[in-house]
Amino acid sequence: MEFSAYQQAASETSQLSLGGPQGAIAPMLGLASEAGSILNVYKKYLRDGIDLAANREFLRGELGDLLWYAAAVATACGLDLDDIAEANLRRTRDRYRLLHAGAGPTDLPVFDGGFPPGERFPRQLVVAVTEQPLPSGGPAAVLTLVSAEPNAFPDGPVTIGGKPRGFQVGAVLGDPLTDNSRRHDAYRFHDAIHLGFMAVLGWSPTIRALLRLKRKSSPETDECEDGARAIFAEEGLAAVLSRLAPRRTGFLSLTSIDGDVIEVAKAAAAGLEAEAVPGWLWQAAIHQGFRAMRLLGDNDGGYLCADLDARELAYRKVLAA
Repeated sequence: MEFSAYQQAASETSQLSLGGPQGAIAPMLGLASEAGSILNVYKKYLRDGIDLAANREFLRGELGDLLWYAAAVATACGLDLDDIAEANLRRTRDRYRLLHAGAGPTDLPVFDGGFPPGERFPRQLVVAVTEQPLPSGGPAAVLTLVSAEPNAFPDGPVTIGGKPRGFQVGAVLGDPLTDNSRRHDAYRFHDAIHLGFMAVLGWSPTIRALLRLKRKSSPETDECEDGARAIFAEEGLAAVLSRLAPRRTGFLSLTSIDGDVIEVAKAAAAGLEAEAVPGWLWQAAIHQGFRAMRLLGDNDGGYLCADLDARELAYRKVLAA
């Protein structure tokens, strides 16, 4: 039976007035009552050790009633149960990674896959992060590119149209970063967040700018995806997430990154290519980036190893010989 057909049939047996939002109150109470009945069975299982299999028919009836009341609430609110079911599956598939075979990293988008080699992220990249003292006395973080594979610029950057393109292995990336705060909180290492986005999502306008890998072959992509507005959106997201992190154990576990945090990330990426990224991948990117930032702070630096094929960002205190 289709959900919409069930909803229509259920409304024909209703003894309740389902007209308008006020009509949803009684079936909402019914939802709560039926949920309580189901929980009562489980309470008896815990307390008395009853056989759940022997109560299967009871549970079948209670779950049916639960579905009836859900349909009644939908009818009262002018919603279609088919649409509700489809939207719920879209949301849960976005939020939780599919468990069946074939739902691996290769099924996810590679945003620069169709561009020339000199406009793509290296698939494996290692960055050294060190600290240096500033004249003001505060510490600053410095990023140095240790390796990049494949390397489209073995002889360093090239000049096109009077502007450098590409990167130099062994060179510093960007400017030294401070905490930009009256108290030291390791935000100077926040490029780890951007590297987490790059490694896990395959997206980071900020790191693309540092590596000078803007996609100039497509003027629209260069302007809309790699331009200042996209960079500001990512930097703003990193700043907001850093404010949220202390209330969620620093995002040091996947489970500390709830749906609200993921919605913040998705809002920042709205209208950008990263809008297509599923929620569960945002969760992994945020977790890996913040974990790396914490380890850099705990150890006064280290190495960050990005593997875009495995979609992983790893911290190393030292590199293996």
